[in-house]
Amino acid sequence: MGLKPALTYANPSQPSPLVLPAMTQGAGFYEVHRNEQIAAWSLRQINRELPLVTDPWVNQVLMQLSGEMNAVVRTRQLYATPLIMDKNINAFAVPGGLIGMNTGTILSAQGLDEVASVIAHEIAHISQKHYEHRMENNKRLMALQLGGLLAAIAASAAGGDAALLAMAGSQTATAENAATHSREHEKEADRVGMQILVQAGYDAYAMPRFFGRLQRQLNINQAKNAFMPSFMQSHPFTAERLSEANARAASHPAPMMSAKQTQAKLFDRWVWRIKYLTNQTSHTELVANAAQSDGAKLALATYLADRQRHDEAKQVFDGVAFDTADTLVCLTKSHLSFAKKDYQSAIEILTPCQAIYPERRDLRLVLANYHIHHGDGQKANSLLSLLTQDGSNDLVAWQYAAQAYELMARSAQDDIAKTIATINALRARSQEALWQGQYQAALQSIAQAERLAGEQERTKMILTMLKKDKEAIVDAQEFKP
Repeated sequence: MGLKPALTYANPSQPSPLVLPAMTQGAGFYEVHRNEQIAAWSLRQINRELPLVTDPWVNQVLMQLSGEMNAVVRTRQLYATPLIMDKNINAFAVPGGLIGMNTGTILSAQGLDEVASVIAHEIAHISQKHYEHRMENNKRLMALQLGGLLAAIAASAAGGDAALLAMAGSQTATAENAATHSREHEKEADRVGMQILVQAGYDAYAMPRFFGRLQRQLNINQAKNAFMPSFMQSHPFTAERLSEANARAASHPAPMMSAKQTQAKLFDRWVWRIKYLTNQTSHTELVANAAQSDGAKLALATYLADRQRHDEAKQVFDGVAFDTADTLVCLTKSHLSFAKKDYQSAIEILTPCQAIYPERRDLRLVLANYHIHHGDGQKANSLLSLLTQDGSNDLVAWQYAAQAYELMARSAQDDIAKTIATINALRARSQEALWQGQYQAALQSIAQAERLAGEQERTKMILTMLKKDKEAIVDAQEFKP
């Protein structure tokens, strides 16, 4: 299922030209490298400190939604798009191309275009280099760059260690004060973000609509001395800005109804799956909504399967004619077999779908997981290889790769094959530890792999690879933003 509808105009005889700012050019090597280091450091903090939604399909939607808008104004791909399991409204960007978002932002929106408007706004800040332009001093810059990240970590610490909460809260207060963008930058992000939004095929009015609703809720919360969303603290929306945004939206073409219907269908499924995965719905609510929502119906089938109510799950799934080439339909249908531990059937259901969409990360990950449970590490790694190339920051892929290599080591027919598989398993474990910010554990796994490899000719290439990994881990450990 593609995310990006063709951009069409309400009045095709008079299309409104979209003039976007020139893409960032001429960035120095040091600046690009430094920003990538910051993005990598931030991702490790997020993986270590925050509860994340790891469901491959849910993350695929966010990744594609962000990537399509990023491509409008930037030549470099986004570094990562982590989705944080948090009911509060927040989104943040880090130079180097990391866009973070809370599930609360998605669940508070009323359409896919409203979520897209938040992402477009953040991408505009990155593409216009608003962070680098405010380099009064290094500490202030880093507070600006990582203010949203620290706010998310502080929020997650509320139910945990008191000392961590106090430390994170102190950092966040300083960061958010510095992270408030200048009035000029916010206006530019509004303008450029709206152009990005429209160019990607979404309704320009989604931006003022969503931000206006947030502002009204914020006013109510302030009157009650209640919670203030972190996003609104670092991106304050004044009445003047909202008025300008509404006026600007009127000059942009509106997508055709077919595009809005496609977006509504995807958003319905996205919301209900997130609600189920984050325990924000119930069996009663799913049943009540399944009659009019395919998203609720698919979530209900998953709910029942996970509770071993297999006949009921199948009845719900079979109750409507779904498109068999739809990725979430494929995933849900295969999950019904997986939940019964019928791994062979799950593989047979999902394999044709994955063959149709070989580029999709979600289908590769889920199918690899099925093969792991079926005991076939080699087939799992054939799917994971594209996701675990050198420099990959895909934590879930590395976790699955480690499991797959361990399976291969246990089933190896000779000592050499067992040794090679074990070394690769240790390497995957080191990458898993690295991307969770556990540097000592990562180095220990590398050291174990090196000892196992020894100095033999057949492991010469592996030793070179391990040395490169070790250097990267040490560099990551020593990096201080």
